[in-house]
Amino acid sequence: MKQDLDRLMAERNLDGLLVLGNSAGNPVMNYLTGGAHLERALVLKRRDAPLTLIHGGMERDTAAETGLRLVDRDAQYNAMRYLNAHDGDRLAAEVAYLADVIQHEGLRGKLGVYGMVDAGAALMVLNLLQDRLFDAEIVGEYGDSLFSLARETKDEAELALMAEAGRLTGIVVGETQDFVRGHGVRGDRIVKADGAPLTIGDVKAFLRTRLLHHGLEEDGDTIFAQGREAGVPHNRGTESVALQLGQAIIFDIFPRIGSGYYHDMTRTWSFGYATDEVEATYAQVKEIFDRTMAAARVGLPCRDLQQMTLDYFEAQGHPTARTHPGGHDGYVHGLGHGVGLDVHEEPRLSVAAGNATRLTPGHVVSIEPGLYYPARGYGVRVEDTIALREDGSVLNLTQFPYDLVVPMA
Repeated sequence: MKQDLDRLMAERNLDGLLVLGNSAGNPVMNYLTGGAHLERALVLKRRDAPLTLIHGGMERDTAAETGLRLVDRDAQYNAMRYLNAHDGDRLAAEVAYLADVIQHEGLRGKLGVYGMVDAGAALMVLNLLQDRLFDAEIVGEYGDSLFSLARETKDEAELALMAEAGRLTGIVVGETQDFVRGHGVRGDRIVKADGAPLTIGDVKAFLRTRLLHHGLEEDGDTIFAQGREAGVPHNRGTESVALQLGQAIIFDIFPRIGSGYYHDMTRTWSFGYATDEVEATYAQVKEIFDRTMAAARVGLPCRDLQQMTLDYFEAQGHPTARTHPGGHDGYVHGLGHGVGLDVHEEPRLSVAAGNATRLTPGHVVSIEPGLYYPARGYGVRVEDTIALREDGSVLNLTQFPYDLVVPMA
């Protein structure tokens, strides 16, 4: 949580931090500014001091909504002045600007650098910046960084945003199901009013209008995959494919709300009817889904939930990532992952070496067992996103029925 920043900085012996870049596609910047839309923003912090946002003058109203200490960049660090002083050399001007900020804000010692900037540009800027600093050392982190750990647990305000994202996602999923159900049937094919087949592309076009209507953003192509394509976990579904009765469809939707927080849920549908094999497979996936959902609790090692799932599927005769590493049939992935400002973040529900994480208040994780048999023409997955609360309770942020067979209207 944000309240842990000073503790985490002390643990890493960081005296200060800088977060660079536009807000778009920049989860750490969004985390600190509440999703405010900002260009060329800079967030800085000395340990045991408040966060400061350096912003453009045209964005002063947006910046004021963040609640951070503010510095108007145009007034105090005018870009034209820096360019003129360096004969139009934008690199030199940027380095001089950052060096002045570090000096004026009293940043000394080890300074962690975060945010999203082009890798090559960052390399040039930070190397030249370091050459100008005599009492500060710029450092980076890899893996379990300060912000990945801070973001791993959510506070109540974040959980409220994620609950709203889950509520709206469930509405969109229901509208999408009703859209398909409202079409006609010719043989085993779902058809439009003119008799043309209803395609995955038609469904996705409808879905995108409903996401927009409800204030959700589709970041990446939603998975709506039928038949064999549903047997490949991240196959998005070919838009020209016609929807058919009795074919398993994996619908994995992961939109984000305006503040940047994601929801992640999956349902498997078979319109009209399901084959006996798909029904039996779905029953097994739903069984271990129910077991792991019931077992999730504060203090439980994350790896235990994946261990349960591996044991169950192997007992049912399915290959798994443990018995057949790198295989494409059966249970081929981890049970779940953290969800937040990235759709995939910490913690991981895996048995990977070194995973000693226990479920903690503030964790938000997906639970998503699945079985995949592309050569047999189907895949099955069920996924909800849950939050662990300070009082030890578990809140399901996903609200939608689990029915496999969806009757046509």
